[in-house]
Amino acid sequence: MSVAWAAVRAVAAAERRTGLRALLLFGVLFGLVAGLVLGAVALGARTAGAYPRLTDAVGLDDVRVQVPADQPELAAAVPTLPDVRTAWMTYGWVARVEGPALRFISLGAGLDQPPDLVRPVVVQGRAPAPDAADEVLLSEPLAEASDLRVGTAVTIRILTIDQIARFGSGVGDPKGPILRMWVVGIARMPAWGGPLSEALAGPAFAQRYRGTAASRPAFVRLDDTPDAADRFAQAYAAAAAEAPPSQLAAFLPPRVYRPRADGDPAARAAERTLVVGLAIFAAVLAAGGLLVVGQGLLRHHAAHRASQEVERALGLTAGERVAARLGAAAPAAFLASVLAGALGMAAGALQPLGSQARFEPEPGFRAPWAVAVGGALATALAFLALVAVAAAVAARRARAPVRPARPRGSTWTGLGPAALVGLRLAVRGHGRAVAVSAGAAVAVAGIVAALAFGSGIALLLSDPVRTGQAADLTLEDAEEVDVAKLVLDPRVAALSVTRSVVARLADGGVLLVQAETQRKGEVPAGLVSGRMPVGPTEIALSPRIAAAHGVNVGDSITVVNRNGRPLPLTVTGTVAVVDDGGHLGTTNVVTDAALGGLARTAPIVRAEIVAAPGQAGPIAAQLGRNLEILPRETPPEVRNLADLAPLPEILAAALAVIAGAAMAHTLITAARRHTREMAVLAAVGATPRQVRGMLAVLGGAIVAPALVLGVPVGLATARLLWWQVATSIGVGGDLTPPVGLLTGTVAGVFVLALLLALAPGLRATRESAVIRRG
Repeated sequence: MSVAWAAVRAVAAAERRTGLRALLLFGVLFGLVAGLVLGAVALGARTAGAYPRLTDAVGLDDVRVQVPADQPELAAAVPTLPDVRTAWMTYGWVARVEGPALRFISLGAGLDQPPDLVRPVVVQGRAPAPDAADEVLLSEPLAEASDLRVGTAVTIRILTIDQIARFGSGVGDPKGPILRMWVVGIARMPAWGGPLSEALAGPAFAQRYRGTAASRPAFVRLDDTPDAADRFAQAYAAAAAEAPPSQLAAFLPPRVYRPRADGDPAARAAERTLVVGLAIFAAVLAAGGLLVVGQGLLRHHAAHRASQEVERALGLTAGERVAARLGAAAPAAFLASVLAGALGMAAGALQPLGSQARFEPEPGFRAPWAVAVGGALATALAFLALVAVAAAVAARRARAPVRPARPRGSTWTGLGPAALVGLRLAVRGHGRAVAVSAGAAVAVAGIVAALAFGSGIALLLSDPVRTGQAADLTLEDAEEVDVAKLVLDPRVAALSVTRSVVARLADGGVLLVQAETQRKGEVPAGLVSGRMPVGPTEIALSPRIAAAHGVNVGDSITVVNRNGRPLPLTVTGTVAVVDDGGHLGTTNVVTDAALGGLARTAPIVRAEIVAAPGQAGPIAAQLGRNLEILPRETPPEVRNLADLAPLPEILAAALAVIAGAAMAHTLITAARRHTREMAVLAAVGATPRQVRGMLAVLGGAIVAPALVLGVPVGLATARLLWWQVATSIGVGGDLTPPVGLLTGTVAGVFVLALLLALAPGLRATRESAVIRRG
């Protein structure tokens, strides 16, 4: 045994002396490819983990409610409800921001905040000092929309409860305190809105102005027991039903928010898209690297087949000969692992892709130790496995080459025989051909899926109607006198009035519904499927709501009317609507007659305005001095997808480069492997045209199956992925692939394959000429 292993070590040393440089080059190439794969894995893990890590970092609550300030008994009951472990009762205000344009914001503050409950991550500046009543922390969306920065002073006017209750009929000048606040920080949370105000002050502010608060937002941590949130919701609904009526019932219905369970559908959709794209990129890159390095190692060991024949004659077994090659390749494997681990670790400097960067709780370098260390070890093992396979294949005795004979009694005419020979040569290498075709099919599917998915994003961003944003301007809390003036204004091309209420579902949930009345022209609806409702027992649902309740067009959904009786509503279609909070996918559409039967409180009224060309700015400037008029703002759900717009094209280009390089290497290698056969065929009568035809058939036989499989699989993948993403944010899931671009891509791949396969044909033709002269 010791003699055998001594021989193995001697052979390994000899292999290192003669082939170490080539092995090291293969190790560097393999390490670079593996490092890029590990970098993609690390980036994908950070992208996928951004949102859940943020929820943990901020101490996200399990449930939250917003109690009207004029229902103190209900606010006092919240901490005593079932399964409540901790309840932080805060104060909420509505304030008007003084400036050139009218704008209202929500403001929140609280006393005695628990250390592990609702602590926004401060990304700029700092949190308000506990003893400072004039400092405020803004949410990132509010800071972006209002152009407020750290160090900016802002004057706000607090609204009283009576004024908030009259939002639908005009509030006039705020009667609460007039305050000058300083922006000291900008914060990040998984989502803002509802009980969580977009501007947060400190304990000193809560202590000084709590008597003027309009609401009591409560953030609750529940016991870790099954169905705790459901029991809390039922108990809160019962307590709210027994509480005295509130002036703010129209604006603060007894709704239970579940931030952990509900999450952000736009964030989840973007996360899935990004992670899938990175996974496809990593898979194709890994396959291409394995293919190129594997074939290189095969040629390397095939060139030393004679040495293995000598070793066989001296008594070394096949396993010992392979072990010797593994020993020789150990330095290259180590080098590959170091490179891969270093690149994987360097990927820790990359921030989450696209919209997920908004949810990163720790911007900056984040070391991916598990990916780097585990990936380095896996790289070394994978490289040694390739070496072992290549050495084992090279150890087999070479078979006598099969040389095609000249057809009996005839000469070569036309391309028919050439095509048959080309197919036979492809079949002879069926193992390699299947592997290459499978890898190329994955690459083609990835390219097609990326381009088709990207076309869905582009169409969504280019057509505001598809996202329920046909209007150029929105007039909040629209009064009839202002609407009448706008109808007569020649600068207004179309105007509709929407009224929104919160309806109750028969199962105890809530449903946001709105009715639309066209007052001038027609503001297009974002109809996705079916038709809009026309009767008092019909409804058009958001695609997101329809999917959540498992209903389709023609089904029914049961609500409770204003008299407490169940009312089935027939689903006539699905529609994309932006609600009064600027979010997409939460609001559904009914008729005016149906809304009257569902409304328990006064509706929220808005006017949707389509301006004549070039008139949106002048209208907003004129009305904005006295009315709260908002320009078209991209919903956060669509903005998250907009951040992904460049990704499909980048992914498709990267896949094309990687797959093209691997395919080029494979086809050129395959053609060169048959150069001798081509020369012999030429010598027995094949013309240069026929030789090139053989090689073209050889390349086409490898690439054609990849196109036949890859294109439909890519389209199916894109349709499925787009449907999931679109439905989750509340828009249509239909997808129109870019036929021209896809046709050009497929044709380009096929032509490239033919050109790559034909390149060695020149060499075969020259060799045939030499043979004939000889």
